[in-house]
Amino acid sequence: MNAMACCIFSSMARMQVRVEVDLSGNSAASSPIRGWIQATGDIGLGKKKSMVNFSRGLSLPALVGALLFAIPGLALAINGMYLAGYGNESILMGGADVAVARDAFAATNNPSGMTQLTKQAADAELALENDIDISHTDSFGNYRKPRADHYSVYGNAAYARRFENTPYAAGVALVVQGGIGWTYRGLNTQFGTRDDASALFAVVKLAPAVAWKVNDDLSLGVMLGINYFGGSQEFFPNTACSVCLLGGPFNGFRFKGASGIGLSSKWGLQYHPTPDVTIGVTYGTQTSIPMKNGNLRINLSNTPLGVVRYDNAKLEGFRLPEELAVGLSFRPTSSLLVSLEDKWYNWTDALNNLQITATNPRTPGAPAKIVIPSTAGFIYQHVLAAGLAWDFSEKTVVLAGLNYGVQPIQGSSLNPVFAPIPSRHVMLGFNHNIDAEWQWGAGWELYLPQRATYSNAVFGTDASERNITSLFHFAVSRRW
Repeated sequence: MNAMACCIFSSMARMQVRVEVDLSGNSAASSPIRGWIQATGDIGLGKKKSMVNFSRGLSLPALVGALLFAIPGLALAINGMYLAGYGNESILMGGADVAVARDAFAATNNPSGMTQLTKQAADAELALENDIDISHTDSFGNYRKPRADHYSVYGNAAYARRFENTPYAAGVALVVQGGIGWTYRGLNTQFGTRDDASALFAVVKLAPAVAWKVNDDLSLGVMLGINYFGGSQEFFPNTACSVCLLGGPFNGFRFKGASGIGLSSKWGLQYHPTPDVTIGVTYGTQTSIPMKNGNLRINLSNTPLGVVRYDNAKLEGFRLPEELAVGLSFRPTSSLLVSLEDKWYNWTDALNNLQITATNPRTPGAPAKIVIPSTAGFIYQHVLAAGLAWDFSEKTVVLAGLNYGVQPIQGSSLNPVFAPIPSRHVMLGFNHNIDAEWQWGAGWELYLPQRATYSNAVFGTDASERNITSLFHFAVSRRW
């Protein structure tokens, strides 16, 4: 039996794998670098052996909810795959929110902050994302932008209340926790074909929370997150060849329809050593979200099998990261609030051991089961945020923020459809009180120009990803 090395594209990392498939039903696989692919089952072509290469990918569909939706094509990556913050004040202050959180979105930002409310609060926000310049170039002559439309829309909503004459508060938020992905059509491939590549996925979270004001200086809170994850991805689904990639075969794929739900928690506190100073701390647990009930199509048209669909495909090993945030807010003057924050996300342990398993093929003689383990290229991430809120007048507050995060995927692990490279962001906007109950706000967020260059076996040498994105935020609030 001979074995040939080949390079598989993953939505999260580059992998080099060595694959052997026994067409009589026995198979073995080994991985000299990052992962391996193992296919088992009786292909039904006699007692001979052959090589078959299966490509894998992650995924997620569009999101829908009350006052919360994501249009397909959403590319939200800011801090890893998370947003900078949730709620107009949080976002426009650069995400430096754990020592400030004082609106309904405190339910997800720092639940202890809900005790700052004096009445009921409802907040909703809408964001319009404009991809100013997202593009991919490589040594195969590609200069491509990801899609024809360059706009996406998402929204979040939250409600919270302080219970009268008690030290307790409660609330709930419904938010697009984060997401990432792009769609490229007609890429030049190293196989001499033009084909498509895409990955669209995100996480939506329903976050009920409670808080307790222990005394005038200290508040505690806890949030339970109900997280939905799902998606879709394709990588050169119309391409298949027997001897092409590093001397081995290549088979494109399309993976879609898988989704899952996982529970998380976030614990928070706010401590006020003086009336003008607040220390905030939050800790969020790692959360496993198995994705099930998807399907996988593998292009095996270089064999008698053709394109094989597997009706039961699942992804295991996807996790939301453990996280820790520490923040400080203070008032140097009576009209100016300054907030500083350091967030840490443990992407290394969350997204580095993944496995797709596919069963129930529709094609007679196809392998009964495919197992695709892999190791992704995520590293842990620190995010530094700074924000200010300036009381411009009795009714208007000006908000500004800066957000910087180390890229969580670097080097050869990057690829066009999964490239969370934005690391520097600036925000500017305002909140305006219409009357005693109603408030509205708006703002602008810019991902400063960022470019990452890398080389791998799939996209060649000196491949690069570029990202310049702006978002316009609109918000409405009520206190009663």
